[in-house]
Amino acid sequence: MNKLTHFLRRTHNLLGLIFGAQVLLWVLSGLVFSLKPIGEVRGDHLRREVAVTTLPAELDGLAPPGTLLAGSGEPVSALRLKVWMGEPVWEAELTAGKALFDARTGAMLSPLTEENARRVAEAAWAGEGALTGITLVDPAPREAGRGEGRAMWRAEFNGKDKATFWIDPQTGDLAAVRTGWWRTYDLFWGLHIMDWEGRETFSSWWLKLFAFGALVLSLAGVWLVVDRLRKGRLLR
Repeated sequence: MNKLTHFLRRTHNLLGLIFGAQVLLWVLSGLVFSLKPIGEVRGDHLRREVAVTTLPAELDGLAPPGTLLAGSGEPVSALRLKVWMGEPVWEAELTAGKALFDARTGAMLSPLTEENARRVAEAAWAGEGALTGITLVDPAPREAGRGEGRAMWRAEFNGKDKATFWIDPQTGDLAAVRTGWWRTYDLFWGLHIMDWEGRETFSSWWLKLFAFGALVLSLAGVWLVVDRLRKGRLLR
């Protein structure tokens, strides 16, 4: 055995001990990612398609914007008239974020009551199962998506399709749908990119180090296979 082959064999064995487990996790996570379409993982099939509703050309009896400005309690930077749950509402941009107002009475709808949050959840549900509980979680965990770190309504559905809906109490929007598959995917995503908490960082030094180590491990393995082929000892 020449010195180069001996060095590469020792390098291959050493790197296999150090980086082999992560390489196995990369392969395993890749397999997990391929098992379900990403839309199904995200629970898109559990969201009811919302029909696009346009406001009538003429609306009578709407509260004047001045009423909202006076009742908001803080500066309003923008107002938008839209349909929410079949009714016209004003969506206001406040210093602290968005808020909904009843377009007819001017009453502030945000944060949503439990009853309104339940209505949103049931109207958005397209799966097979029933709403079994709704809870205001403050602060919401990372799985709540853009609602992480603040109060969010958590709606639990059980049945054939088991899922969690996260509803924004300020805007009345369905912010995120979470399923068991999403949580499994999320776990393996963190292992895949080696960001075990945030699940967002692609360029950590851990990932770079292990990727480089895995590359050297693979190249050393290729060389050893070629060397054994050249010597006719591949199957010995």
